[in-house]
Amino acid sequence: MEELRRRLETAGLDEASIAAAFGTAPNQEAASLHVRRLAATDPRAVLVQLFLLGEPVRSDALPVDAAELEAAGFVERDGDVVRALLRLTPYTGLLLAHDGENTEHHPDHVAGLNNSARTAATFTVRRPVDRALDLGTGSGMQALLAARHARSVVATDVNSRALRYAALNARLNGVELDLRDGSWFEPVAGEQFDLIVVNPPYVISPDSQYLYRDSGLAGDTVSRDLVRGAAAHLREGGYATIMCNWICHNAGETWQPLEEWVADTGCDALLLAQKPVDPFHYAARWNEAMRDDPDAYVATMERWLDSYERAGIAGIGFGAVLLRRRAGENWHRGYDLQQPATGAAGDHLLRLFAAVDAPLGDDNEVLAAHFALIPDHRLEQRLVYRDDYELTDVNMLLDEGVGLVARVDASALPTLFALDPERPLRAALDDGAEVLPTIRRLYELGFLTKR
Repeated sequence: MEELRRRLETAGLDEASIAAAFGTAPNQEAASLHVRRLAATDPRAVLVQLFLLGEPVRSDALPVDAAELEAAGFVERDGDVVRALLRLTPYTGLLLAHDGENTEHHPDHVAGLNNSARTAATFTVRRPVDRALDLGTGSGMQALLAARHARSVVATDVNSRALRYAALNARLNGVELDLRDGSWFEPVAGEQFDLIVVNPPYVISPDSQYLYRDSGLAGDTVSRDLVRGAAAHLREGGYATIMCNWICHNAGETWQPLEEWVADTGCDALLLAQKPVDPFHYAARWNEAMRDDPDAYVATMERWLDSYERAGIAGIGFGAVLLRRRAGENWHRGYDLQQPATGAAGDHLLRLFAAVDAPLGDDNEVLAAHFALIPDHRLEQRLVYRDDYELTDVNMLLDEGVGLVARVDASALPTLFALDPERPLRAALDDGAEVLPTIRRLYELGFLTKR
């Protein structure tokens, strides 16, 4: 199976070939058209057409033997026509098998690479560990990523189809996983882990029919219970990433409802929150697959919105809770994320934990400290023309980070450019009073390290 994966990748089923096949199409329909036209002359695009779009192709157009794909259970053949029985998606060196969109209405649908899965991977601390747990593994993506830096990985799911996909993906990618059938933490009762990743069915709705989406528990109960359950299964010094949706009862709330979830867990916590979604758009997003039946779509939307009104829901928060088990007096910090998470944000998360563990002291201590900017940051500036161009806003962002944006005082830029980790901060400036707020802000948000 590993050899088949390598041949598929060599034949063009990789991220670079897929990006080229889809091009810069403005929508799904245009992307499909672009791939089909490209497939007429480029056999790499045929694999994209078959395994990503789920469209039938001719067997003689494939760059990989159709009989081998059929023997692996990936396709079925009808004369010269080949149809995919599953989807195959490349991601950071993995090849992931999962269901296509045509099974989204099935209760045991196994989702592929979506925004939540990507964000969970980005929000995971990557460091060598002994034991890792992927709770609600789905296709096994988080477990496979964890296996790159964990000696053993347990992956659980209550969906038997998901476990079969996870087993297939483990073989496909040459990874050994300990797969267990069961609900929530039942399959690992009494066990502890150095890393836990949870991307659960967290959708807040009155429904309970889809395993990949609905927990069957009221409101945001599932997210709260999983946060506290993950804390109980962490070893000292271990980290957990739990993707969550939560209820905001008041306008202006973002991460604040999460504070009681992490109280008395024995863990420090980072509470990472995107801007809450209003109930109407939330219901519309999660029922979009029903739009081909307008009556059913409207009726479902009405039922969801009625349930939100009864529960007094003003908005629905989305983000993650990051836990670190630590003996002693624990703390939590909330962050409003202005951008989507990008790249591998594990190092950024560790800097956020470290900044709270070791806060900056008084101004004299800050001036005596040695600071270094994080590589691969960028500055975005805005100029306003009045009598002349004036620099009004400067923001710092990271190519690999959780989605925070740090405001930089324009007057502090010369000092930032002169920072040298071999010299104290005071050696980089003439007057420290004006730049210290920026230095403190960048340190607290993980854009500076202190040597």
